[in-house]
Amino acid sequence: MFHLSDMELEKLLSSISLKAIGREMGLDIRMTRGRLVCTPIAPNDPRHCTDFVMPSARMVEACRANDFSFFQPFIDAGHLSVNQMHHAAARYCLGKTRSGRPMYWMMDDRRQPLDAHIGRDTWVSQLLRQREPLLQYWRPMHCLFGLHLLTEGADRASAFARSYATPRQTVCIVEREETAVVLSELFPESLWMAYATVEHLEIDLFAPLEGCTVVLYPYTDPCQSNYLFFYDLATAVHKRYPSIHITVDSFLEEQASDEQKARGVDLLEYLQESLNP
Repeated sequence: MFHLSDMELEKLLSSISLKAIGREMGLDIRMTRGRLVCTPIAPNDPRHCTDFVMPSARMVEACRANDFSFFQPFIDAGHLSVNQMHHAAARYCLGKTRSGRPMYWMMDDRRQPLDAHIGRDTWVSQLLRQREPLLQYWRPMHCLFGLHLLTEGADRASAFARSYATPRQTVCIVEREETAVVLSELFPESLWMAYATVEHLEIDLFAPLEGCTVVLYPYTDPCQSNYLFFYDLATAVHKRYPSIHITVDSFLEEQASDEQKARGVDLLEYLQESLNP
């Protein structure tokens, strides 16, 4: 067992894939009393046998797709083109299952795939654990969908450059992955990400965004409870990471109708409904 210095710990924690790297090295990496502790995994530990079915770049490539129905209303209205749909699908590494359900890969800032959201109710990690009993020891890590785009354009030959490059775009965060993908083409001046489910909204999820300007776009509701939840979240994130300039957008609270608020529409649904008022 060994300990890392505070400076080394700060640098390593900038990568959300640290635990995955540790598994590859045969190390169990944990935080203990504010320090990073690495313990060798015993050779007979079942976790040594799980990496062969972990999400990999090969899995991402095997299910690639570029035609998605959620683009169609904006294509039909002339606001987006088929080429833009293909461009967004490629940037976000979108895929489909054999039955045609969309797959949204969560890849960290090293472009390491961590998991994939299938539709709105299934995860690749769930399917893998159902198929392979040894994966009961696997605790998949999640990140913001679209995080791999944070250092888009940086020198990929240099891991150091990727880790410390400063993004120029404002990071906009929504709930649904399809919302982030479509809005990335409608408003390309920003970098769009998604948190997928409220259960993922831990403060540490925002750690890779240190130094960024972040705008949260919550879906609306009749009593503003979701907006207030994200306001409190933004306050907590800024308290933990003061270098993140984070705000909550109030556009939907100001513009959505009472009927739309009752349905809890998000920004994409609002824009789509605005196409045919």
